[in-house]
Amino acid sequence: METPYLIGVDLGTSVVKGTLFDAEGVAVADCTYPVALAPPELGSAEQRGDEYYAATLNTIRNVAEQGRIKSADIAAIALAGQMAGAIGIDRNWNAITPWFPSTLDTRYQVYQTQMVAQAGSRLTQLTGALPITAPRMLWWKAEYPELYRRIDKVLMLANYVAGRMAGLSGEVDLTWFGLADTASRKWSHELIHAFDLAPEKLPRIVPAATVIGHLTSEAASACGLASGIPLVAGVGDSVAGFLGAGLVDPGQLIDIAGTFSVFALCLDSYVADTRYQMLQTLAGPLSDSHWYAMSYIGGGGLTHRWFCEQFVSKEEEHGNRVYQWLDAQAAQLPPGSEGLLFIPHLGGRACPPDPAVRGTWTGFTWKHTSVHFYRALLESVAYDYAEALAVVRDYLPASAFREVHVIGSGANSILWNQIKADVLGLPYIRLGRDSTATLGSAVVAGHAVGLYPDMAAAARRFATRTSEAEDTWWPRSASHRYYQEFSVAYRQAIKDLRGTFSALRQIRPFDEPGPA
Repeated sequence: METPYLIGVDLGTSVVKGTLFDAEGVAVADCTYPVALAPPELGSAEQRGDEYYAATLNTIRNVAEQGRIKSADIAAIALAGQMAGAIGIDRNWNAITPWFPSTLDTRYQVYQTQMVAQAGSRLTQLTGALPITAPRMLWWKAEYPELYRRIDKVLMLANYVAGRMAGLSGEVDLTWFGLADTASRKWSHELIHAFDLAPEKLPRIVPAATVIGHLTSEAASACGLASGIPLVAGVGDSVAGFLGAGLVDPGQLIDIAGTFSVFALCLDSYVADTRYQMLQTLAGPLSDSHWYAMSYIGGGGLTHRWFCEQFVSKEEEHGNRVYQWLDAQAAQLPPGSEGLLFIPHLGGRACPPDPAVRGTWTGFTWKHTSVHFYRALLESVAYDYAEALAVVRDYLPASAFREVHVIGSGANSILWNQIKADVLGLPYIRLGRDSTATLGSAVVAGHAVGLYPDMAAAARRFATRTSEAEDTWWPRSASHRYYQEFSVAYRQAIKDLRGTFSALRQIRPFDEPGPA
C-alpha cells in the first residue's frame, strides 16, 4: 500500500454522502446520492433499505473514481447512519421491512408510552434515553405478528448496509440501541425480559473500531473495487459527526444544524437524564469513559425547507440562495421578532418526548410579516438549545463552557449563528469542514486498521476551521439579556399549550359524508 486512503460514508435522511480521505484527514474526493424521503405524512415515514444499499455502492464507486486510486490503497471503509430507527431482516439479510427513520415515523409512540408506564424512570436510567427502536419491535409483535416472527434481526440502517456489503448472515455490530444497559455497553436482560422481546432478534454489540468483515466480490464489483477491503462497525451519524468535529474532550459543545437540529456535549462519565428527559446519552467510540449527551429537534431542517416551500413565492426565490435572501430580510428585524414566538416541533417533541406537541406561532399581530415568522423560526431552535443547556448545567454545575462549534448546512447562516450565540451567551464557531460525519467514520476506520493508534489525537488534528475573524460569532450582551425573557416564554408556551395539543390530537380527520 503506497499511500493509505480511507472511505467514510454517511447515510443521512435525504442523501448518502461519501468522502475519500488520505491518511492526513484531507478530503480527496466526495460525492452525494439522493435517497427518497417524501415529506412525512402525519405519523408515517418510510425509506427503502435497497435504495440505501445501491446509493452507498454508487457513492463509494464515485469517490474512488474521482480520487483515481487503486483498490489496494483503500485501507478500510466505515459507514455511519441514522440512529434510533429500525429495519428488520430475514436470515438471508433481506430487508423485510422498510427503514423507519428515527422519530419521523411516530407509529411506535403508543408502545413507547406503554414501556414508560411499565418501567418508569428505570428505563431512562438504564438506556440513557427513551427507547425508539424497541417500541417498534413491540409494534410489529402486536400488530404484525407474522412479520415479527419472520424477522431474524432488527438493525440500524448503516448496520444493514455494511452487513450486506460484507456478506454477513446473522450478526451485526453497533454501539447504540434501545434495550441496552448503556452504562455497561451491553444488552439489558432486565429490559428484554420485562417487555417480552426475543433476545435472538437483537444484534451483537462490539466496539465501533471493529472490523466486521470484508467487501464481498459482488459488492466490490458494484463499487468498481477489488474484494477484501476491511469494513468497520462504525458509529451512528451524530456520533460520527461529533468525532469528526473534534468533540473528544469533556465539556466541548456542538450544534449540528442539519435535517435534525442537534445540540450536544462531550462527557467523561455516563449521565442518565431521569429528571427532565431532555438529554439522550450515547456511547462514544474512544473508550468506555467516552460519552455524548445530546438533545434534538426532530426534522428541524425539514421545517426550514417547509417554510420556504409554503411562504416564499416564485418571484422571491433566488435558487439555492433563498435562505440567504430570507436571512438578509430577517436580519433587519430586532431580536425577539417583535414579540412573535414559534414552536418548531411540527411532528411532536423529541426532547423531552411529547408526541402531542405541534408547530405553533403565537403572539402575532397585524404588523407581523412572513419575515417575522421566519426569524421566529430561527430563534425557536436557539430557545430549545437554551433549555437543553440549562439542563446540562443542572447536572454539571461545576462545568464551564467556553464555546459552541457548529456544523451542518445551517452553519452557513450568519444570522442563525449570531442568534444562537446571543441566546446562549456563548461564542459560536463554524468549523471549516462540512464532512465531519464521513471524517469521523474515517477516523474510526483508520483506528481499526492501525493507522491512528490514538483516535482522539487524530480527531483533534483533523478538526480544522477557517479564519477565526470570519467564522466566530460573539454573543452581544444586550441581545443576550433581552433574549432571556423569550427563552422563558418559549418554555412556558409549550407548557401552557399542552392541553390544546392533546385535544387537537384526539380529533379524528373529517370524514366527508356520502350523499343522502
